[in-house]
Amino acid sequence: MTKKTLTESENYLDEIDNDKEEFDGSDEGSLVISGDRKFILEKADRSLSELHRWHKNGRIIVDPEWQRNYVWDKNRASKLIESFLIDIPVPVIYLAKREDGKYEVIDGLQRLTTVFKFLDNEFKLQEMELIPNISGKYFRDIGYEYQNKLEDSLLRSFEMASTSGDMHFIVFERINTGSVKLNDMEIRNCLYRGPLNNLLKELSDNSDMKKSLNQKGSKDRMQDRALVLRFLAFYERTHYKCEKGLKKFLNEFLDVYRNANIEKIEEYRKIFSKCMKACLTVFGDASYRLKSDVAKLNSKSSGEWSTRPNAAIFQVIATSFAKYDLASITKNSDAIYEEYLDMISSDELWVDRVRRATGETTRLFYTFDTWNKRLAEIMSEKVTPTDKRLFSRQLKKEMFDADQTCRICNQKISMIDDAALDHDLAYWRGGRTIPENAQLVHRLCNLKKGGMNHSSQ
Repeated sequence: MTKKTLTESENYLDEIDNDKEEFDGSDEGSLVISGDRKFILEKADRSLSELHRWHKNGRIIVDPEWQRNYVWDKNRASKLIESFLIDIPVPVIYLAKREDGKYEVIDGLQRLTTVFKFLDNEFKLQEMELIPNISGKYFRDIGYEYQNKLEDSLLRSFEMASTSGDMHFIVFERINTGSVKLNDMEIRNCLYRGPLNNLLKELSDNSDMKKSLNQKGSKDRMQDRALVLRFLAFYERTHYKCEKGLKKFLNEFLDVYRNANIEKIEEYRKIFSKCMKACLTVFGDASYRLKSDVAKLNSKSSGEWSTRPNAAIFQVIATSFAKYDLASITKNSDAIYEEYLDMISSDELWVDRVRRATGETTRLFYTFDTWNKRLAEIMSEKVTPTDKRLFSRQLKKEMFDADQTCRICNQKISMIDDAALDHDLAYWRGGRTIPENAQLVHRLCNLKKGGMNHSSQ
């Protein structure tokens, strides 16, 4: 075997990869990435019969569950077999050697699966352009000459020594050159098999999560599993550990906890279920969203809820409920909902930081810290029924349905989420939180009035 060195930059960031990669021009085609960390790729030319024997013995792992499913049609599969039989070069494969001596397929699942299926007589060749006499035949039928030729054919592989899962991720990402490239979550699903990865799939079917996301196609390309991963990673490690980019943060979490014990898996299952129910209770099917024109903070109307949930908002809101019991969240659901509306209506910085460059450390810290502080203030309030400061969401709806006029500017309030209930006689002057002392106003008018120092909902 020939040893080649692959290096990776220490500054591998979440959303922008500025590293340069190049091929050195040799016949080995080794990937070279500038940086300080190094690991070894060993080049090997192995016969198809040897690889097939490995597969039968469980030494080489080709598992469609942790990679993209086998998708080649019979024509494409037949052309690969024909290429081996007439010595047309076939692209190299990449394998990762595990500590137990087994190999995981990093790149080349479709090619290897095709070879194994044909050698196992699972499909017939078709439309063989250059060897038409074996079209329509299984491996057992093509004759000894072709059988021997195929089994003796060599397939070049680059085999990566055992190293961190994060490094496997980087290599997979950079050599992934299929017609439809795997996204980050699909790559993780390939590399971090184990109880935790199984749990991501399970939790993505949580009914409360599906309702709160309210998004068709969330399972496409494993988007829902990516959200579950974000939740668990931030729940377990907190946002303060996300200092080197979101991608590395998520990879390290999966790498460290991939074989989590039963107790930890059950903890994750329970906390995720509670938080999804809390999100649905507070926000319903408009969870994890901004308003369509929320950036116009000087407007009295913040528009409709966005049709798409926001992953940066999901990770903040969902994990924020972890430390509180569901009964308290339910009791304070109106206040939490209104607090969120107030934040996205008045905090332009927060809105900006969940919209772009969301993995950048200072932006990410701001979104978590700002919301967690607001939520903590709500959940820490200890008030009796006679001195509560918050009007109910039901009362606001009743007053909005009866008359949509703002009592401050006398203009129409277009949407109920743009409205707030203000104390007619200010709370700080002894005004009580009862329907007779409530007036419907624009949320923005109430803020300009100084309502943040009084009571509104």
